[in-house]
Amino acid sequence: MGSLYEQKIKKLEKNRKSKLDNNSHILKLNLIKSINAHMDWINLVSKFPFGNIISVSNDKSIKIYDMNYNIIQHIQNAHTRSINYVDIKDENNFVTCSNDKSIKTWIKKENKFILNKSIINAHNDEIYKVIYYSNEKLISYSYDGIIKIWEENINNYQLITSLKHSNFIYSILLIQDKNLLISSDSNGTKLWNINNFELIKYFEEAKCDELNGLDRIDKERIIIIGNETLIIISLLEKKIIKEIKTNFSYYGISSIEEKGLFLGGRYNDILVFRNDNYKCIQIIKNAHEDYIKGFIHLNNDFIISYSDDGKIKIWSFEY
Repeated sequence: MGSLYEQKIKKLEKNRKSKLDNNSHILKLNLIKSINAHMDWINLVSKFPFGNIISVSNDKSIKIYDMNYNIIQHIQNAHTRSINYVDIKDENNFVTCSNDKSIKTWIKKENKFILNKSIINAHNDEIYKVIYYSNEKLISYSYDGIIKIWEENINNYQLITSLKHSNFIYSILLIQDKNLLISSDSNGTKLWNINNFELIKYFEEAKCDELNGLDRIDKERIIIIGNETLIIISLLEKKIIKEIKTNFSYYGISSIEEKGLFLGGRYNDILVFRNDNYKCIQIIKNAHEDYIKGFIHLNNDFIISYSDDGKIKIWSFEY
């Protein structure tokens, strides 16, 4: 049992931990900075490992910012049409895709990023996402309903295999520690084994309704944006464990596991949810002037939101 003193210490520690746990779920977002980043929709913002930020837009440009959000490089006309996604490999390499059907990789030379390799007509239609599968491989998906896996060679990239959906693909999510590639369309969600790209499971009920409408809540759960619904799937049990019905659509769902939270855009509002019971704990009305596209977690205390209004906003977590 221990002495009365030891028991008291344990009780105090338990109470302290309980308060910390509770506080972790009453965190509030407060705006600290707003940046007029682009002249058109911002489709994605991402973060380099050491803290610099990158954004891509419908204005066909790429912008890179330092940790104080000053523009340090502006690549105009990086593609011939809207740039939909950027994925970062490391401090010196990133990849983009576009409505012009191309995939481009970029490399840093003499402290500036320049075009490295380009896959022209990588798909038959607009490309909405491209991500690094490994140092030498890429995964892309397009409005054409096809996922493609590419491998780098000396000259460019070659196609390894293709995975097909019967409908327009809204999102893909790579979960390497589970050897899974998840892809969703308006008919359902597929789980693929990334070692052999065989289909493991098909969730007909888990219908995705928004671009980039997939994210990971924690090691065992993913969230899918459905038609006025948030769908939670257990990767361990490989089944739907929760459906949250709403009377509106979400955009840009993003999880912040260490805070026990996930964020969603509702038109131009930001909604903050607990990830244990899925309760909404904060609504920031009119956080942007147009549709919110998504969020990124900068570090333990800051996030970024980005929107069709062309703005990047930095928010801090506070009690």
